[in-house]
Amino acid sequence: MREGDFFIPRFPQGEISAGDSVHPSQMARESKRAIAENSYLHLKPGVTLTKRGASYTLGLPTHGICIEEPLQVQMVRSLNGQQTLREISRGLMWELPLLMDFAHTLSEAGLIDEAPLPLELPSPKNGDLSAELMRARLSAELSLLTHRTSHSGGGRDEFADRAHFRILISGETRLARHLLVAMHASGFTSTRLIPRAHLPHHLTSDDVCGIVVRPEDIGKLRSTFTDDLIRGAQISKPEVDAGVRPDLIISTVPIEWDYIQRWMSEGSLHLQINQIIGREIEIGPLVMPGRDPCLRCVRLTKGDNGTDVSHEYIRSQAPTAAISYISGLIALAIGEYFATGESLLRATSHWYDLLAPLRAPDIRHWNFHPECGCQ
Repeated sequence: MREGDFFIPRFPQGEISAGDSVHPSQMARESKRAIAENSYLHLKPGVTLTKRGASYTLGLPTHGICIEEPLQVQMVRSLNGQQTLREISRGLMWELPLLMDFAHTLSEAGLIDEAPLPLELPSPKNGDLSAELMRARLSAELSLLTHRTSHSGGGRDEFADRAHFRILISGETRLARHLLVAMHASGFTSTRLIPRAHLPHHLTSDDVCGIVVRPEDIGKLRSTFTDDLIRGAQISKPEVDAGVRPDLIISTVPIEWDYIQRWMSEGSLHLQINQIIGREIEIGPLVMPGRDPCLRCVRLTKGDNGTDVSHEYIRSQAPTAAISYISGLIALAIGEYFATGESLLRATSHWYDLLAPLRAPDIRHWNFHPECGCQ
């Protein structure tokens, strides 16, 4: 294996050279981008250096590169986020252009993060507990986001951008509250819950799920409790103002056509989450008005195929494990959409079998219906 080649130890295909197809992790060879000599580099979370015979491999269990030069191994061991490339060059007595070229190879392989400031070290145990809690929670979020692309900036830019997106969760249900917490905890601090029913002013036993709403919360004022949920979920207080117009509306209750018509006329991106029917739940489609089939197209197509949709009009509550699973899944999918501009849910529904949750979902792609005038 040549220096810089990819290896994929979990799969039988063997080696993949730099010019071959992209690995499923989307670790891509992107356009050449210079690495600043005064930048601080460190390995992305999970990336390890392992000796394999006379050479070393640097990467994750699924992919990485092969390193044979001893000086390059020393350089990798110096990537602790506390030294600039120039400082590492001086310490190793290695010409800076050669070091920067190797650093570029590591960056293009999606193995290192680049930052303009030194990596923040954990604070002492007797430090500010509130600041330490926020740092620990943010670190957990960034450890995943940094693997989104090769040049992720440690995931910080994506996390910061999330506060600018205004998201409305339409319909107050147990699923909606779980999703609200997941969205705020993952940086979408401009997410709000909009009830679409005349619910009691105070929480009742019907609201209890054992996680977000517990038995001792019964009787609390609903609006105050929701505000407390938001404050407790946020890693830090949002410092940006989101726009007035929502960037996304998520519907968690049965379809009400006057709402759908308004979202379409206003051009609001919206995602439908249907009720659990039997052992399955339908997630999607994500509708971009004017560009994707609308929810009425979906309903008409289901009717043409003889599908009974009467259960979709009945409001119901999902079991706790199911809503935890679904809310996490949707929060991750929304994060992907706002980071990449792409989503597999556009014009598509995914049916998840909640009694076989590791099974791949059944997928249906929708087209514009000739009887609907949304196009």
